[in-house]
Amino acid sequence: MADKPSSKGKGGDNLPLIRGIFCSLCAAGIFYYSSQHSIVFNDIMITFASIPLLICLLVEGLDRFVDKKSIYSQLYSFGRQKSFLYSAALTLLGAGLGFFTLLWALVGAFTFNVGALSPSLYVVAGFLSLYVMAPETGRDFIIFYLFIGATLATFAQYLTIIPRW
Repeated sequence: MADKPSSKGKGGDNLPLIRGIFCSLCAAGIFYYSSQHSIVFNDIMITFASIPLLICLLVEGLDRFVDKKSIYSQLYSFGRQKSFLYSAALTLLGAGLGFFTLLWALVGAFTFNVGALSPSLYVVAGFLSLYVMAPETGRDFIIFYLFIGATLATFAQYLTIIPRW
């Protein structure tokens, strides 16, 4: 008799727990980093308003792609053939690799646009990377709305449409 597929999707019952643990650990790392560098909210708002609109839309597109293609579920299902620990480790490794790759790319793009590295730049890039890796955010445009809010709060002083190269 064949096993019935889980009603919770391709990844099974443990996938939301694994995704939640990963996102919580990343958020804890970002909060710890910001507390060690005494970052104030004004710095984060200015850095957020300095994000080029094109990069903001790219982050939203990547988020939609990651959620729509069920990247986590595919990694989990691939590893599930061996054991739970293997599937959990493979899922966490894939999510971590995606998070740090996106973080590296965003910091590089922000550096070109802003002109200097700052702790708030790492925090904003970290939150954008976390947003892409977080589960079930692909239907919303949270980053775009926050970008619009930060741009309005700074009276569009830092508004950039296309990144400077």
